[in-house]
Amino acid sequence: MPNSPTILRRYLSTFIDGIFISSVFIAVSFAINTDSTFASYTRTVVLLSMFFLYEPFFTSRFCTIGQKITGIRVRTVVNYKNISIPAAYLRIVIKIFLGFISLLSIPVSKDRRAIHDFASGSIVIMA
Repeated sequence: MPNSPTILRRYLSTFIDGIFISSVFIAVSFAINTDSTFASYTRTVVLLSMFFLYEPFFTSRFCTIGQKITGIRVRTVVNYKNISIPAAYLRIVIKIFLGFISLLSIPVSKDRRAIHDFASGSIVIMA
């Protein structure tokens, strides 16, 4: 079985991704610095796109920037291959919905899996 990362490393990965998503959103907000309806719509679309496309797509196909920097990868628990896009979406929805509660299972789980990992059939491993 591959090595499981610490909970701190997982938090750091999520934190780095949050900074990246926020930076893109702020850059777009500055680039479209008006109070028009179009500007508000564009900012909203960019934020939601970053949030709902960035993590699921990159987690299922490659890795996010936070995962790359911290050296962790999200894989299937069965054969340690990339997770599917539907599994990545299920994972992010549960992670958002449960928030911190999802992470409470990490210290007590044999494989350090969070609730969103159990639900999506994934495991977080060191690269």
